[in-house]
Amino acid sequence: MKRIVFFLSMAAIVVMAAAGCTKYIPFYPGGGNNQENPSRPGGGQGGSEQGGGEVTIKECTNWGLKYVGRADYQETDGTVSRVEEFQFNYPGNAYFLVRSITDQDFKNWYNNDIKEFMKGEVDDVVTMARNNKTELSSLLFSRSTTTVYFDMLIHGDYTTYMIEVSKDGEMTGNYAKLRHTVEEEQAVESYLKWIGRWHVGDGYVGYDITISACENNYLYYVDGWETGSAVQEQMNMERDWIFARYRNTDGNLYFYGQYLMSYDDEALGTYVDQMFVGTYLTSNSDTNGIVDEEGADNNYDIAHTAVADDGGIRIVPESFTFDNGFVATYHSMRYSRYCYDENNWAHYNNSGVPSLPLVMEKLPGAGTAAMKPARRIASKAAMRRVQLKTHVPRQTRTYKAE
Repeated sequence: MKRIVFFLSMAAIVVMAAAGCTKYIPFYPGGGNNQENPSRPGGGQGGSEQGGGEVTIKECTNWGLKYVGRADYQETDGTVSRVEEFQFNYPGNAYFLVRSITDQDFKNWYNNDIKEFMKGEVDDVVTMARNNKTELSSLLFSRSTTTVYFDMLIHGDYTTYMIEVSKDGEMTGNYAKLRHTVEEEQAVESYLKWIGRWHVGDGYVGYDITISACENNYLYYVDGWETGSAVQEQMNMERDWIFARYRNTDGNLYFYGQYLMSYDDEALGTYVDQMFVGTYLTSNSDTNGIVDEEGADNNYDIAHTAVADDGGIRIVPESFTFDNGFVATYHSMRYSRYCYDENNWAHYNNSGVPSLPLVMEKLPGAGTAAMKPARRIASKAAMRRVQLKTHVPRQTRTYKAE
């Protein structure tokens, strides 16, 4: 599902936050695939066992599942990305989904119960299809699938599962699995140079951020965005840390739109979706628009690092095009929260967000040696951020003008 939202000014946002939610089209909570407690729309938890029949769990050893390893992927724009390559041989007539999980996460969140794991993952993808108003089959694979490229996994020992899903969106109980190891690459110098503590700002508003290694030559953790004296609400909880992406084609760091997680906001009395999004100016006034995409297709680039004419580091914005020809350049990047229930919807926004482009200066004593890689997976929602995701080829993004 794609949402393009317009808001008038920072003052208007503050008023909205104080007044509560505004009526909008309702959606189920957790509009992406990272919700903490996924449920089956119309059926609650355990939707895969509706109809009173108990599902029998069966491992299908005749299914083919092979981890080929990391590979180079030629993008539509001519660049090359590193991806995870898997090969499948599914002889059934239904569909299957693919999930990878570590032994530790399998124990922590599913108590080593394969049935609970399969139920949770099937219910989760069915919920996402309902929330995003898409066909379930578009989120699954069929017997025609042979080779699939996924975004890189964080290194470690995994078990990857093929989980069969009926055409009605029910868990059949059939599955295949493969244990394999994902090796981390040796970090290159152009990846390491972004690790450390930095000050970023536009000359008026700025933050001290910490960039640490997540996966060599691929991902970083970023802490500290929207923290400090200019921000009303400090975004320093676990649900607020974001990823940034490294591209070996140019050696730059890319900030991108991402669905973070869903959680129950006690103050609002409803679930909210936590997002990191890009905004753009819709006129010469302070009117802004915001573009975010949920689910598997939310990884749009907002801004990237570049060397300025004076030799300093800048964070410069990306642009995108509407189908009516209007070209928009991102004006800022910020956290957003969307709350959903049967009657309400609201967009919330923190104050004190700097405008792109930004100056990026390394803080004294913030060398790469002081920053240790961090694997900060402390919740099921955070765990799902690093599960397998089908690689979406990079291309010029076109948005529908509404």
